[in-house]
Amino acid sequence: MEELKTQKIWICWHYVVEEGKRKKKPISAHGTAVGTDEKYRHAWVTYDEAVAAAKENGYEGVGFIIPEGYVFVDIDHRALEDDFVQVRQRRFNTYMEYSVSGEGFHFYGKCDTEKLPIVLDKKGKRKLDKTFYMKNPRNGMEIYIGGLTNRFAVFTGNAVEDVPLADCTAAILTTLDKDMRRAEKKKYSPKRDGDKNIYNIISKLREQKNGEKFSALFDLGDTTGYGSPSEADAALCALIAFRTGTDAETLDAIFRQSALYREKWEREDYREATIAAGINACHGIFHRSKMEHPDFIRFNKMTGEPYVVVPLLAKHVREHLDYILVRDNGKQGLLKYVYERGAYRIYADDMMKGIIKGFIAEYDEELVRIKQINETFQLIATDLNYVPQENLNAREDIINFQNGLLYVTAEETTLYPHSPKVLSTIQIPCNWTGKPVETPVFDRYIHTLTNGDNAIRQLLLEFMGACISNVKGWRMKKSLFLVGEGDTGKSQLKSLVERLLGIGNYIGIDLTEIEARFGTGAIYGTRLAGSSDMSFLTVDELKTFKKITGGDSLFAEFKGQQGFEFTYGGLLWFCMNRLPKFGGDDGKWVYNRIMAVNCPNAIPKEKQDKLLLDKMYAEREGIVYKAVMALQMVIKNGYRFSEPQSVEFARESYMAENNTVISFFAECMCPWEDGRINSHCTTGRIYNVYKAWCYDNNHGFSKTAKEFRSELANHLGGSYKDITTRRKGNTYYKSYGLNQETKEQYSREYGYDACEYL
Repeated sequence: MEELKTQKIWICWHYVVEEGKRKKKPISAHGTAVGTDEKYRHAWVTYDEAVAAAKENGYEGVGFIIPEGYVFVDIDHRALEDDFVQVRQRRFNTYMEYSVSGEGFHFYGKCDTEKLPIVLDKKGKRKLDKTFYMKNPRNGMEIYIGGLTNRFAVFTGNAVEDVPLADCTAAILTTLDKDMRRAEKKKYSPKRDGDKNIYNIISKLREQKNGEKFSALFDLGDTTGYGSPSEADAALCALIAFRTGTDAETLDAIFRQSALYREKWEREDYREATIAAGINACHGIFHRSKMEHPDFIRFNKMTGEPYVVVPLLAKHVREHLDYILVRDNGKQGLLKYVYERGAYRIYADDMMKGIIKGFIAEYDEELVRIKQINETFQLIATDLNYVPQENLNAREDIINFQNGLLYVTAEETTLYPHSPKVLSTIQIPCNWTGKPVETPVFDRYIHTLTNGDNAIRQLLLEFMGACISNVKGWRMKKSLFLVGEGDTGKSQLKSLVERLLGIGNYIGIDLTEIEARFGTGAIYGTRLAGSSDMSFLTVDELKTFKKITGGDSLFAEFKGQQGFEFTYGGLLWFCMNRLPKFGGDDGKWVYNRIMAVNCPNAIPKEKQDKLLLDKMYAEREGIVYKAVMALQMVIKNGYRFSEPQSVEFARESYMAENNTVISFFAECMCPWEDGRINSHCTTGRIYNVYKAWCYDNNHGFSKTAKEFRSELANHLGGSYKDITTRRKGNTYYKSYGLNQETKEQYSREYGYDACEYL
């Protein structure tokens, strides 16, 4: 209402008693007579001036002259809970208030009169087509349109919905069609078809049994026996209607020739209400050509009733809804994505049908039919313009934020408006600020997590930036392992990134599950996979891990479905107390793809913040800015993370610890005492002890004898031939045997030393 309050269209009103009834009479803010005609415009004031005058002079309230382009709808004698009110409240969706009595409601809104069914009267003034009531006596509803009606609207300010004035053009057209129709015309005026002669009608009225009563009113203007002039007007209209039926135009023409005709009859609302007293039905033909309607609505040529054309509705959905159909080879189905608030959101079938229903209901709720909705959905779902799953989030230079699409290169970042042409399904839940934002909670947390190591801090930010981007994870060929005792808070960082990515874009899974049969199917379609608390485990071989981090094609399957192949574009992130053990081909390639970061600082129970994740999430704009800046460094370095020396040291240590041959050599073997070879300590017995040692220390996973010999020789810097010697038909390692502790612990496999030295 604010846009109207500043206009000089406001007046006051007070109650007066006319013809024995209390009525609202307008009065200017200056206390002078005022009306709704242009000649009184000088007396109209702003809302604030009118309110002040009403308060000062004790007037009952204020109102305004309805200006061109605005509409006032009044519903009387109904409660807010009434279905009649509720439906129209939803239909208009504009400012709504209680009436003065508190037993009705006012709606105020905007209206394009050029789209309404209007006609010109004898003076060339625009009027609402007489097919429609402005005041319907059957439902207590009134419509007054600025520019078409000369009225003032009472304003109470007792709002039901205090919202900005909406464009109610379509709502008005619907309301005219549904609520304000007059009766269908059964007889026509002579101006249209020449079938009716007003003179003959008047003559017959005089001749009928109650002709004297008609003549007294019509010819003499005698209102004797009527409570008021208005009652007499209504009585005359009732008499005329007996002959004219529902032809209000003819009734009006006859009344204008009567002795009762006066200026008050020119008031459209009064005239229509009085004429309505003689009319019983309310059916007519609406100006369909002037009512806005969607292109999927057609009208019955016989009845004029609207109906929905399903193929045209499907076409309308295609043209007015941004959506994509994705053929998901993995899940062997059709996925529906609808563009909302800058990103494509996955929609279930019923949700999609709900949108289709909305297109119909927006025009007319009574036309909604489930059968037509289902048929339209089937037409759309069988379109062949599918989008491949791999096209989603394929733009590696884009990060989707709530306020736009951020284009990221090694040198710059640029924010552009959202566009449905960019097939993005992951939207980071914050705005891109383009500048640093303080993150005190995060800074303290990351300082503790990294033990103040800025190089590790940079690495973690780079990995976070990669996670929230669309950069293919296999470009970096790395995974992140955060290692430390419990209560270090290492999983909080991963949980923060998962919250930024959103549900459905990450999965909790450990290495064993990934290497299992359905593991690759589990990570399909996610941006981040891994475990926040991976228990110590031993894996036969990291074949799938190698393929994931290397960008190789993965075979995947879901239970009960046909297998498929895909390339995983996300990243792997695990949090654990101990690094896992694995066998198989454990050459340098697998270790080079693991960035193990030690998290040494356990947080005492009394100092742990249970709201830490929420607090860091509240700082997400600043955290994300830091992560994107770090991501630029990764891109600039040729998609390589900035691995500090401590990570390389951890990798070498891990390689030694995880390689059973090297670990066995370091723990169980030693140089020959005084350089003399014990004849019992052959290479074969050493291998038997190695297998027993693996049973105790590596869940039974051990190398073959050939692998053992090869890796030990490689570790010692030579070939197997170089490090062994033959003595008395047996093979021995030239420089190394088992230490005494190992011999005693594994005496069952080793036996006992001989006294002979070679």
